[in-house]
Amino acid sequence: MNKEYVRYWRDPDLYELEIRLSANSAHSFPHHSHDCYTIGIMERGRCFVLGPGQGSIYIGAGQMCLINPGQVHSGIIMDRNARVTYRMFFVQTQWLKHMASDLRDGNDGLPEFHDLIAHTPVLSARLQSLNALIHGKAEPLEKDAAMMHAMAGLFFAHGGIHRPSTGHEPQAVQRAREYLNDNLSHKVSLDTLAKISGLSRYHFLRVFKKATGLPPHRFHLQCRVERAKQLLLSGMSISEAALESGFADQSHFTNKFKQFTGATPTQYIND
Repeated sequence: MNKEYVRYWRDPDLYELEIRLSANSAHSFPHHSHDCYTIGIMERGRCFVLGPGQGSIYIGAGQMCLINPGQVHSGIIMDRNARVTYRMFFVQTQWLKHMASDLRDGNDGLPEFHDLIAHTPVLSARLQSLNALIHGKAEPLEKDAAMMHAMAGLFFAHGGIHRPSTGHEPQAVQRAREYLNDNLSHKVSLDTLAKISGLSRYHFLRVFKKATGLPPHRFHLQCRVERAKQLLLSGMSISEAALESGFADQSHFTNKFKQFTGATPTQYIND
């Protein structure tokens, strides 16, 4: 039997989120609660979330548990010889309250999950994508957007919040585009772009992609690569062009440059 493995992750760009992986775990949690929102994805095995003796509600592989702050639950292995693997996302209450206010045009009441157990593969996939970005070299803006996309989707599907309508808002998008073009070597946050555009964070993400065809982090990355091309053609070295266009890691720069141009920086400047 594989050894039990437990690991926590905290990303400095996403202060509001903590992730725990429990792999091959035989540990049972008694009744308890959290002061934050807790979202779990069961990857292997199954365990009681409430029970036994309380309706015997359990979570199985592929399902999510959606737990509100202060909501009592347990994590009891159903078979004493069994092992489970699951991933928990702990999200600060204040962040989700702010997000819900964005989605509900200023109604800042505390949002609430209506379903304890859910099977929505597309939403599980969003959470796993967010997890992968945290483990990779993603830019803060991409992680911000993934966090918003995942959490908003959960409350649209399981929290009774209605999806807001989207307008064109061309001036808001133009202001954001100009800011991204003017700050190619800087890390840009979703909060900053929302303030500049005058829109809520979720509304901004939808409007920007509708207008440009790209999410803001992808648009910013494309602009940075275009800037790097200009610098390389002007005679700047690859390392200098990478730094000037916001890529501190040259291998990361080479990888992203090839994604957009089909060539490495060396291939691009060699006739």
